[in-house]
Amino acid sequence: MRCASWVAVLCCAEIGAFVAGCKRASPPQAEQPKPQVVTQTLQPQVAAPTGDDEKSCRAFVQKFYDWYWNQSSGNTDAEQQGDDKVPALKPAVLSPELIRLMKRDEARSIAAGGYANLDFDPFLNSQDPHGKYDVVQVTVHGGVCRAKLSQLDIVAEANRSAPGWVFSNFYYSYYSEDGRKKEAPDDDLVHILKQPCCD
Repeated sequence: MRCASWVAVLCCAEIGAFVAGCKRASPPQAEQPKPQVVTQTLQPQVAAPTGDDEKSCRAFVQKFYDWYWNQSSGNTDAEQQGDDKVPALKPAVLSPELIRLMKRDEARSIAAGGYANLDFDPFLNSQDPHGKYDVVQVTVHGGVCRAKLSQLDIVAEANRSAPGWVFSNFYYSYYSEDGRKKEAPDDDLVHILKQPCCD
């Protein structure tokens, strides 16, 4: 009986040691990766141009040219608007920057007793305009409208300004009469007005 008891004790001890050894031999558990938090930066969404934007811009530009030039074009008895009147229009049809630059140019020309930076009509791109100025193409992108006129390669730029539009610049191209080559580099009204003059 004593022998059997010792055998049982030894067997239990060996089994316990084997189990403990198995536990020690088990590979360590790999750490679970922590969930990553992805932060997305939302970009401001620019509203896509709509047909209403193009329609309203076209109407704004055309209305200006009808008042400024087309109503008197070819009519020697009609009163022609001077470009010096445009900055004073209410409500404004020019951006604040364009109003400031045009008024400064007018003051410079008075002080100089002649011309300053502008020696041509900036809205007609000519010293001797003729024919009607009609809008032939309009594009709107990011709240900026560009309207191409039918005369003398001029593009009027307008920005959104509640409740409508204001002109912010005018772009000029100077092609020969046959339209095949340029007689001078392209330019724009803001760039011309910002040039030093009469100092």
